[in-house]
Amino acid sequence: MARPYQCPTLIQFDRGIVPAPKAVRSIVPELRGVFENLMDALREIRSCVFRVGQHVLSDAEVARQASLNEAVLVQTLPHLIEWGFFARDDAGAVFSTLLYDRILRKEERDAAKLHAQEARAQWVAEAEARGEPTENLTSKQIASRMNGRKGGRPRKNPSTKNKVSRVIADNPTGFVGSVEEERDNTILNNNLSSSPSESREPENPKPDEAEVRLIAQKAREAAGLGNGQRTFSETYVRNFLRDGIDAETILNIAAQKRGEAQKFVYLDIPVRDAFRAKQESTAQALAVENAPDWQKKAKNAYAKANALFAKEMTEKGDFGRVQREWPDTATMCGLPPVERTQAAYEAYFRSAA
Repeated sequence: MARPYQCPTLIQFDRGIVPAPKAVRSIVPELRGVFENLMDALREIRSCVFRVGQHVLSDAEVARQASLNEAVLVQTLPHLIEWGFFARDDAGAVFSTLLYDRILRKEERDAAKLHAQEARAQWVAEAEARGEPTENLTSKQIASRMNGRKGGRPRKNPSTKNKVSRVIADNPTGFVGSVEEERDNTILNNNLSSSPSESREPENPKPDEAEVRLIAQKAREAAGLGNGQRTFSETYVRNFLRDGIDAETILNIAAQKRGEAQKFVYLDIPVRDAFRAKQESTAQALAVENAPDWQKKAKNAYAKANALFAKEMTEKGDFGRVQREWPDTATMCGLPPVERTQAAYEAYFRSAA
């Protein structure tokens, strides 16, 4: 049995910062060569971190292990860390984020398989207790029967009757347009009625039809679309307003997409993304505004400490040295000599408040 990969020492790991493996093609050749040497060295020792036993390899030892010049490694490693291909764990050891993420995904798959096996074994035991035959059942057949006892897979689309009712509800005044436009509009409403976000009752009241027509007309003019998109624009605007999206966001996106959007449907996702970003920005602004003074000071100090630490790493190139000298460096630059984490700064300024 192959020896398992050695993993870094981390309290928490943000997998959102891990880049796609193919993104390595975009870095310059000098960095690409160092990246390949480091990855090959880790695979040879079956590890995703440069650590031997409990010993954390220094930059010079990492360079020897990867057959690299130490000066070249010191110069290029901060850039690879900035790109997200490598990082340092809590002990200061260099590790590959790609290899570690691959190990985590394998552990998740193994855990899911084990959970499925335990669930099947439990179902078989319960079925035998009920007197049902289970000897010749395959894993797929067992899974199908387990799902059947839970009610089976829900229908993806509602019935045709519900679809027709939704179309009539969305067009209370009747449809006026060409046969082709009527067919397309029916398909559009069927798609909207079958989506999870639209199948529920809207939280906002149904918008006024005169307001819908006015906003739809302004949006078409802003996007440079003709009257051939009238029905589509009114349908989408009606749903935008029903979901709480304001007219300003709709018209701004329509103006930004002028010349790009050939049909009104092309504005659907951009409008919803812009509205979502606007809501998040408003929520963040309120959170910052309502935060206590000590929390604001902690946030500013943490940002300043990260910038200072990156500068020190660029100048000295030795993580261990920068880490040892950090308390004195922080004090000289007006920062508290605490651990360089958000929680540590918050605890410091909270106690000083």
